[in-house]
Amino acid sequence: MIHVRVAVEKNISNVMESKYIKFLVFCLFAFFIQDELKAQTTISEESRVQQAVSKYSSLNRQQNSIDAWRIQVVTTIDRREMERAIVKLNGKYPALEYHWKHASPYYQLKVGAYEEKADLQNMLITLKGDFPSAIPVKDNMEKSELIH
Repeated sequence: MIHVRVAVEKNISNVMESKYIKFLVFCLFAFFIQDELKAQTTISEESRVQQAVSKYSSLNRQQNSIDAWRIQVVTTIDRREMERAIVKLNGKYPALEYHWKHASPYYQLKVGAYEEKADLQNMLITLKGDFPSAIPVKDNMEKSELIH
C-alpha cells in the first residue's frame, strides 16, 4: 500500500476578490434598475370604485352637519338655575361659546364642539371644578363649529 501526501492550498485572496467583484456588480445593477422599477408601478381601479368614491366625496361636501361632542354643563328643569349657570360660565370663561336648549322638561347648557371625545377631556376637567355635573354628550352641529 502506498501512502501519498497531498497538500492543497487555497488562494484565499482570489476567492475574496471574486466575491467582492460579484457584490460590487450586484450593487451597481441594483442601483441602475431601481428607477426603472419605480417607474413601472401603476395603480388602476375599476370605474365603479371611482364612481363610488366620487359620489361619497360629493355627498360629504354637501353635508353641513356632523355628530360630534359637546360638554353638557348643566341639565335642569329650572330655567333660572340654567340662567345662573350661564352667568357663572360667562364670568369664569368669557371666551367660551355656549348653547342652551329646552327639551321639555329639561334645560340643557352645553359648551364646545369637538370632533373626537378625547379632544374635550382637558376642558371637561377644567369645567368640573366649577360645574361638577358636567359630562360629555354627542350632539349634531355644523361642521364650521368644530374646535380644531
